[in-house]
Amino acid sequence: VTTLLARHGKVVHFDTYGKASTASGDALRPDSIFRIASMTKPIAGVAMMQLWEQGKWKLEDPVSKYIPEFANLQVKKAGGGTEPQAKPMTMAQLMSHSAGFGVSAVYEKDNLQGGNLQDMIDKLAKLPLETQPGSAWDYGPSVNIQGYLVEKLSGQTLDVYLQQHIFAPLGMEDTGFWVPETKKSRVVAIHTYDAQGHITTSGENRVGTSKPAFLSGSGGLLSTAEDYWRF
Repeated sequence: VTTLLARHGKVVHFDTYGKASTASGDALRPDSIFRIASMTKPIAGVAMMQLWEQGKWKLEDPVSKYIPEFANLQVKKAGGGTEPQAKPMTMAQLMSHSAGFGVSAVYEKDNLQGGNLQDMIDKLAKLPLETQPGSAWDYGPSVNIQGYLVEKLSGQTLDVYLQQHIFAPLGMEDTGFWVPETKKSRVVAIHTYDAQGHITTSGENRVGTSKPAFLSGSGGLLSTAEDYWRF
């Protein structure tokens, strides 16, 4: 566990407890690097809103204005079969998990993250929406689609955009989609429970040291407690 407490922009408490890995016994450190999973989403959201401030998109815009592949997506009907969208999905709906895409489990067999962001869009373009846009809230691929939009709207890959417009200005030196080899040893291991209910590492601590094919705005970043505090 890492705890960091700040008030009025000043850190007043910062401490670590326990191990970074039960296998190695290495203690957790203030500069330990975590896979931050869905804490990536607010960072992608800031990127999108920076581009909104620049007038690159509007909340009421149809998503198909920027992703033409989504123009004629069909929607699943309760009794089977599909029907057209009652109204085109909007950017506001995409930003709030209500664009009609299902929860992540719906797409497990489709392997949405099996290629790059364009591959994900191409796969989704062949599938029907789970619900009519604006009618339901589902925690699924929406933020990964936002990551794709950051690339389309900015003309930069997601890693480069985040580095230039968020990480570098804020001094987030240990945040990214991968870590250099020199920082690999600082990445906290993933843990699980063994058959006796004891905490143990879940096999080898696989750490990406080169740019991944899929840049996940939904959950792909690694960071430190101090970097995320800066954010």
